Amino acid sequence: MTARPAGAYGPRGKDALGIAPAARQHKGYNGFEGMIRMTGRYRRTLLAGVIVAVAATAAACAPRIDQRGNKPDEEQVVQINPGVDDKNRVAELIGTPSTISTFDDRTWYYISKRTETTAFFDPDVTDQEVLAINFDESGVVQNMRVYGQEDGRTIAYVDRTTPTEGNELTIIQQLLGNLGRFNPEGDERPN
Repeated sequence: MTARPAGAYGPRGKDALGIAPAARQHKGYNGFEGMIRMTGRYRRTLLAGVIVAVAATAAACAPRIDQRGNKPDEEQVVQINPGVDDKNRVAELIGTPSTISTFDDRTWYYISKRTETTAFFDPDVTDQEVLAINFDESGVVQNMRVYGQEDGRTIAYVDRTTPTEGNELTIIQQLLGNLGRFNPEGDERPN
């Protein structure tokens, strides 16, 4: 291989950096400084992109609010008169209940819960309310009570598991365990 004389270019007319000699003589070319310098148009485009990215990140971190259940309007609840209104009137004013008492239909419950979830965190309960309306035997409103989040009790869950009979098999034992257990048709082998 022969050495190239000074100023010689590669086989495609470019130097070692891949720049053609005509480009080096271009009026605005100053080596790497020209690549770093941005015009106002590109700067504005980059700034707009950064602003959109920051806005999207901020929107993703905004809390998501969920309202669940049946929360009756307070103005309609105060229109219910104990001793006067019956079940039909209550259903007409505030709608059907979330649930009815277990052993008789004399207590209606309107249950609602409001939670806020931020990003990937667990939801936080911000408001929880239960409106309980008791009726007498004839279906007339006897009394109404409102229970808030402070009236609730925390239940301790039991994390024990019920043991089951049998063997604990690995996946390979499960896959290969049935080989040879199937009888072809007409073959009467004892099990």
